[in-house]
Amino acid sequence: MRFRKDINALRGVAVALVALFHFQTPGFNGGFIGVDVFFVISGYLMTAIVIGRLDKDRFSLWDFYVARFTRIVPALATLAAVLMVFGWFYLDAHAYKVLAEHSGAALTFISNFVFWREAGYFDASSQSKWLLHTWSLAVEWQFYIVYPIILMLGARVFGNKRSVYQVVLVLIGLVSFALDPVVARSHPEANFFLLPTRAWEMVLGGLVMLNAERFKFTPRTANALQTVGLVAIVGAGLFFTEAFDWPGVMTLVPALGAALVILSAANDSPFSNFTPMQALGRWSYSIYLWHWPLTVLIHYLDVPSHNPFVIAGGLALSVLLGFVSYELVERRAAGLRERFGLRGVGTLATAPIAIVLACTAVTFANGAAARLPNQIKLVSAASTDVDPRRTECLTNSVQRMVAGSGEIGCKYGTSTKVGAIVWGDSHGNAVIPGVVTAAAASDDSVMFFGTSGCPPFEGASRFGKHTEEPCRFFAKRVADEIRQYPTSVPVIVVARFSAYVDGKTDSVDPTILIGYDGERPLTDPAQRRTRYASFLTKDLCALAQSRPVYVLMPIPEMDHDVPNYLAKSMILGRHTEDVSIAESDYFKRNALARAAIEDAATHCGVKTLDPLPYLCRDGRCFGSDALMPLYIDGDHLSERGSERLTPLFRSVFDAS
Repeated sequence: MRFRKDINALRGVAVALVALFHFQTPGFNGGFIGVDVFFVISGYLMTAIVIGRLDKDRFSLWDFYVARFTRIVPALATLAAVLMVFGWFYLDAHAYKVLAEHSGAALTFISNFVFWREAGYFDASSQSKWLLHTWSLAVEWQFYIVYPIILMLGARVFGNKRSVYQVVLVLIGLVSFALDPVVARSHPEANFFLLPTRAWEMVLGGLVMLNAERFKFTPRTANALQTVGLVAIVGAGLFFTEAFDWPGVMTLVPALGAALVILSAANDSPFSNFTPMQALGRWSYSIYLWHWPLTVLIHYLDVPSHNPFVIAGGLALSVLLGFVSYELVERRAAGLRERFGLRGVGTLATAPIAIVLACTAVTFANGAAARLPNQIKLVSAASTDVDPRRTECLTNSVQRMVAGSGEIGCKYGTSTKVGAIVWGDSHGNAVIPGVVTAAAASDDSVMFFGTSGCPPFEGASRFGKHTEEPCRFFAKRVADEIRQYPTSVPVIVVARFSAYVDGKTDSVDPTILIGYDGERPLTDPAQRRTRYASFLTKDLCALAQSRPVYVLMPIPEMDHDVPNYLAKSMILGRHTEDVSIAESDYFKRNALARAAIEDAATHCGVKTLDPLPYLCRDGRCFGSDALMPLYIDGDHLSERGSERLTPLFRSVFDAS
């Protein structure tokens, strides 16, 4: 197959859009569509390779896989090795273990499954995942494994005819595309990360290849079609946003744009001959590999990512590292295979195998914690200082409700007497150790009901992008369960109250705001806050009609992931102080929620539990004490932090 300058330049456009988007360059809100352009290109090229050789009865599945391995793995293994070396010196045990897991997943091309499964309430920020971008490589590799086998079987069963391939590809493409809206509404993360909903993009490239010979354009027409395709791609990169279902109907715009550029075959247009774009296209794979870890590094070093000089420097360094990787790794790997054949491939395979084994060892060694000073090890370990039953009693509680498997709550303690019920979200689960310790002094047990991100209010509705989350239905089930306990048993209500009306501390997140009785949250902030305050007071008062109710005032939310920030500061040799926020910032953040809870206390006899005397002093609220974290992240107390509140919870059991 002859070299296509137009396709190479299109690669340059795709990688430029992705890099501009990830470095948060103003105006490129839709740059993520560059990945979709890559998928269409891959589908075209792979179809050309497979069918071109099937036509000549020269196709070898082994040779195809070896070629893909040589093209993709050496550069990826180099990146993984560099990151693992970097992590050895500069990452704490928890972060290094995660990097090792992700590196192994990237090199075995299952990282899309890993990142899909990780998506959830306690998931780490994308800016801390050094290899998050490898999900697209995993999707492509999975396509490479399956695709040629399907084409071979089609040729063997129905004959080696273009019409057979057309039918096979159309069927795959239609099924894949039809899955998008269905999966997007129920499982948006799966829709984004997994091959079944992405396959149609690569199939589109394959259909272009199969039908290219039917279209012969004059140079002028070809240039015009190429321009139309480029306008569609760049327009999507400029004006699309992450609010769209992706992939989905709107994905057709950049995908069809890429298909049109390839179909036009304007190999001698000004765009195709533009030298800088040819260079970007040639280095595009390595640029793609290196650009994302640079964005994570900027975040890791707390460099202002929106600074124009930082953006320009990150983009320039991405291109430079892409060039170096292309020259020293990609080209040499290809030459090694061409020169030494299978022996060369065997040599190339030793590096990724060794890296995967090293990653496995680091994972089993819990992030190779032994390499770190003891203080850093202790700080890093705080990120896992959680209720040992968190998965069972918090994360899986909704699944138990849906499965109808009986009890949705968890009993803590060995006593047959339940001294109190804790109803909460993840903040409720975070304080359970302190409550249980307080209960044990009275020889009481504690029941916990809750699930992540669901407020402990009857009638509260949370929504994902399209559908209502199970929060309202779970809350009704919990309320029914609580009614089975004697009215003398008090309920302790614990929640991240302010998040449900104002979003997370760093953004107004529409997926955490609540509506009522199946209605979406109000869009006007003032109306939303007024309604929330009324709802919160009324709900607490309704609960207090049947039993004693205690409400834990909001836990202070820090500006940093406490264990990560402290460990990183120590590793980098920075002057390290305890993480804290101003008490005035706490009151500003939580004024509405505290006022609504106080109203319930005034009018309905609800009793308040204030954590501030145990977590704040001298006008500041602390996330750590003597450089030991009291939080597992930026807002959930650790077991250590929860135990600080034990004296506060003693009052509940003393009163009962």
